[in-house]
Amino acid sequence: MSQSKQTNHKKIRVVLADDHAVLRMGIRSLLNQSEDIQVIGEASTGVEAIRAVKDLKPDVLLLDMEMPEMDGVEVTRRLQEEKAPVRILVLSAYNDREYIQETLEMGVAGYLIKDEAPSSIVDAVRGVARGQQGWLSRKVSQQLNYRHT
Repeated sequence: MSQSKQTNHKKIRVVLADDHAVLRMGIRSLLNQSEDIQVIGEASTGVEAIRAVKDLKPDVLLLDMEMPEMDGVEVTRRLQEEKAPVRILVLSAYNDREYIQETLEMGVAGYLIKDEAPSSIVDAVRGVARGQQGWLSRKVSQQLNYRHT
């Protein structure tokens, strides 16, 4: 029932990329409460996000889609072109079905909206780090299954 502690198990290394410092601080605090996750860097612009991924080599990039200098779509494109070994998890205010679908088709590993329950963010980081592709929260799944007519 209880998980045994694995002291030699490596932590999931995360870089947070969002232009809102307060949001980054809250997510950092949330993720660092988990024994298996460590926030190793932050970025407030798209350019900083790419630099942080190159310099710090995180397992997961938690990426906002709307940032100064370069948006999340362009960050994703560039990291994929460079074959950066990072899994991208989008955390965005955008809840539009077509936008979410397009973002997933670009190859991001998962998509969350910013008003998710904190546990969803932790679960998503763990799932994406384990190699799950197309990780969606319940809210995003419902949005993708909803058809506008």
